[in-house]
Order: sequence, then structure tokens, then C-alpha cells
Amino acid sequence: MIIFAILFILPLYWMFSLSLKDAMQAAGQPWAIPNGLHFENFAGAWNRIDIPNLVKNSFIYTAGSVLLCLLLSVMVAYAITRMRMKHSDSIRLYFTIGMLVPIAVMMIPVYRLVMTLGLKGTSWSLILPYAAFTMASAILMICAFFRSIPIEMEEAAAIDGCNVYRTFISIMVPMVKPALFTQGMMIYITNWNEYALASILAMGEDMRSIPLALDLFFGQFDLTNWGEVGAAVAITSLPVILVFMFCNKQIEQAMAGSSGLK
Repeated sequence: MIIFAILFILPLYWMFSLSLKDAMQAAGQPWAIPNGLHFENFAGAWNRIDIPNLVKNSFIYTAGSVLLCLLLSVMVAYAITRMRMKHSDSIRLYFTIGMLVPIAVMMIPVYRLVMTLGLKGTSWSLILPYAAFTMASAILMICAFFRSIPIEMEEAAAIDGCNVYRTFISIMVPMVKPALFTQGMMIYITNWNEYALASILAMGEDMRSIPLALDLFFGQFDLTNWGEVGAAVAITSLPVILVFMFCNKQIEQAMAGSSGLK
């Protein structure tokens, strides 16, 4: 456990210590303790790559894909597990297979589809693919939660006069909130750091996401100022780190709570 903790902490230490070093120490002593606090690296990184616009773009892509994915996934999962569909097992297998398809295989078809639908240059060109590529895992996880809920709860709701829509919205969805919350955080972290699709679909500087801009920032100058690079990475990683820090306990409770459903 200690080894895993060290492996997790080392990249964070390297990132934040690099952001506080001058250009000479950052290039020659990347793992050394900073000999001073060079906060000008943060100002330089902020001005060079327009971080406010990058954070805004990444938030739109990530939040939009999370909401769309969870909305569609919870409805599909409920239909598969509770509607007694004839081919529900085959549909679930289809989503399982979808998880095994690499994004690289789908990049050209997705690009052509985005062009065909006229989504070029819009936020939907990334929101829709992001939601689609994360739906398979979300559906399977929510299906597992739905299957753990006793059918008697729906039968009792039907006796009380609830139709299928009221039962779904008022009873079933609240009971799978742990799955929705956990999956939402996982999708958020995944899509915030996504690079492959953004590299072909984010057209123009005003649409760039954080990973794409950082990649361009690395090769922007012949002599890279690694202090500014570390500052840029630290600033753009902060939203993910904060979400993980404040939501870690909730995610653990959500995962533990799923075992209590019988």
C-alpha cells in the first residue's frame, strides 16, 4: 500500500515542485527541492496558453458529456434490466463488446460522422463522442445496481398507483444515485484528460481543450521553460485534483453502499 501511495504522490510532487523552480533548476535538477518560490511561472503559463478559455472549453465538453451519458445510460439500463425485453442479454453483450473497441479504431468513422452531421466547429462535436464512448461502462455499472434492487419495490409502487414512469423517476433513479455519482466522477476525470478525439475534432484555437493545448505548449518554443510547463500542468490539473479530494469519500461510500442493496 505504501508503495502505491508513493507512486501516486511522486508525479504530484514533481509537478508542483517543477512549477516553483526557475528555468535553469527545472531543466538541470527536476527532482530537487526548489531553491526558491518562482510564482512568475504561473503568470507566464496563464498568459501564454489562455488558461481561462481552456478551462471553460474542457468544462463544457466534460460536463455536457457527463450529463448526457448518465441521462441516456440510466434509461437504457432500466429498460434492459426491468422491462423484460426479449433480447436484453444480447443488448448487454453488445455494450460489453463496445468497451473493448479502442478509440483509435473509431477515430476516422467518428470524424466523418461529425462532418456529415454538420457539427464541425461546435461543442457537440466533442460532447456527443465523449458521451458515446463512456456509455458502455456506465450502462453496465447501472445495470448491476438495478439488478440488486428487489422487484418487490416496483410491485409495491404499482399497487400504490405508480405507473412505470413515476416508478422509474421517483423510486428507481434515487436508489441508483451511488452508481450515477461514481460513474459521473469517473467520466469527468476520463473526459477532462482525453486527448485523441480532441486532437482531430477540436478545430481552431477557441475550441482547444486542456490536454491539446498542453501538448502544443510543449513544442511552442525551441528552449522549453519547464518551470512554466509545470505551472501550466498544475493549474489545469487542479480541477480534477479538487474533485477527487472532495468527492473521494462519497465515491467510497457509494461503492460500499451498493453492496447493501439486496
